[in-house]
Amino acid sequence: PAVEFRQVLPVPKLDARRPEALSAFFERFHGRQPVVFQGAMERWPARNWTLETLAELCPDAQLPVYRYDPSSSSWAHLADAGQKLLPEYLQQDFHGASEKPGSLYGLEMTLRMECPRLLEDLRISRFFSDDMLLRHYPSNSWPTLIAGPKGTRSGLHRDTHDLPFWMAMFRGRKRLRIFAPEDPAIDSFFLPDRNGFAFDAFRPDGWAFPGITAATVYEHVLLPGELLYIPSAAPHGAENLEDAVAVSANFLDPRGLELHKTRTCSKALWRDSKLCWFHVNDFEKERPSPMEKMQEDRTYFEVAGFNGPRAWCDDFQPRLAEKAAKRAELARRIPIVERYCASKSM
Repeated sequence: PAVEFRQVLPVPKLDARRPEALSAFFERFHGRQPVVFQGAMERWPARNWTLETLAELCPDAQLPVYRYDPSSSSWAHLADAGQKLLPEYLQQDFHGASEKPGSLYGLEMTLRMECPRLLEDLRISRFFSDDMLLRHYPSNSWPTLIAGPKGTRSGLHRDTHDLPFWMAMFRGRKRLRIFAPEDPAIDSFFLPDRNGFAFDAFRPDGWAFPGITAATVYEHVLLPGELLYIPSAAPHGAENLEDAVAVSANFLDPRGLELHKTRTCSKALWRDSKLCWFHVNDFEKERPSPMEKMQEDRTYFEVAGFNGPRAWCDDFQPRLAEKAAKRAELARRIPIVERYCASKSM
């Protein structure tokens, strides 16, 4: 039978418009606990997205979809259900106020290959603008689109390489539960093969998993216009209370590099990854940006090291073609990027 955790705490909130918000983030939250930024997305053009504009801007985008299965041993209890065209998914799978059992959850649609036009409307918040992955990790797929009808959800999991991440909410309401990175009440139930946990974060079974109810849990219902930060290695799960659209990205900044090396790269699951040896050489050359130089949000292209979409296209197109020559499944994405880049050369 489901019970409740002894402590379910609200995720702290931080007004991103206040002058002291940046220093408060790094002093109180970075690498420690989740926080919700309010007022952080007010100037993002992406705030104007609708389901119709997403369908229009991304006519050929394929959204990976998954079915939640609590008996599955897959990551986040999400069984692969293939891909769907984004416009069809938004039209057919979103149901408004109703909830349809067995609905598919759309996750990890990489914007730069499936719909690079959306990158123009996004901003990288100043809190995360020191991201080294966009500059030094060419295999990264972030930022990605997440879309789910009411009732879809994920199981309790950690993100790849235990990386921290941000999530920007554009439509609907998403309920999240977040645990401390190393909570002894749940650590013994960690399953390395799926980088997650078998128990349900929203309906915990204290009989089948003795002691888990002693864990401290943060909970928040993420609303449109809110920006969420979750620290590295923090287990989390989500359920969509309404048809929901968000964008998310894992990141790694110089201020978090030592934690990445000592916490993540000490684990057998990740120590042989290139993010723990090959790319670390580049990461270690970076120095944290002074806070006085982190006062403004930046475009995706700026954070990735380019002066605009055209310069990004000149770099990304040949690299995508080279990858597609080795991985046939990427060939479908070449025309999508070509059409976008052609529009930038006019």
